[in-house]
This record gives sequence, C-alpha cells and structure tokens, in this order.
Amino acid sequence: MDLDFYHFGELIDIRPDQGSHFIHSMSEPFSEEDIEAQVMQNWLDHFGIRFHQLHASGHMNRQELAGMFRRINPERVFPIHTETPDLFTGTSKTTVIPMMGRRCRL
Repeated sequence: MDLDFYHFGELIDIRPDQGSHFIHSMSEPFSEEDIEAQVMQNWLDHFGIRFHQLHASGHMNRQELAGMFRRINPERVFPIHTETPDLFTGTSKTTVIPMMGRRCRL
C-alpha cells in the first residue's frame, strides 16, 4: 500500500495489525525539526507500526537495465522516464516509444 503524509488518517479505517511495517522510502533523512516527520511518527506509534527508513531512488544504470531486460524478457517496453527513449529499442520484442497526443497500442 502506498501511503503519503496527507493520507495517514486513513489508518483509522484500515486498522493495521500491531507490529505492521511502514517502509519510508526517502533519499534525504528527516531533520530534527521536521513537523511532518513528528506527525507521521505519532500516527505510527498510535497504531504500533514499526518504522523503517530505506533509500530507493528507482534509477538503474545502463548495465542494470540491460540485465533486468535479459532476466524478465518483456513482451513490450514503454520508456517514459528518460531523455533518450531510442536507447530502449531492441530491449524487448516490441519497444513502444510514447508520443504526446498519440495512443499507444498495448
């Protein structure tokens, strides 16, 4: 489940089990005076949720991407978060380069 700061109130309806885990994925640590961090921790403490801070940038280098494509052998690739989508040609059976205003065939 994805839960950002502004949706912690939904924990009231979700009623997570005591000891559940919350993985906070942020590259920068909180500052000592971060009010949002304190509010978040209060919600987690109230429900007995265990906090874990992990870094996950979501970015791979070219070799890591090539290895991933070899392992999963995708039917199609849609490169959307890149300045060089043409580099993805040949990474799958079909590489679909999205264009603004054009529908992509799935």
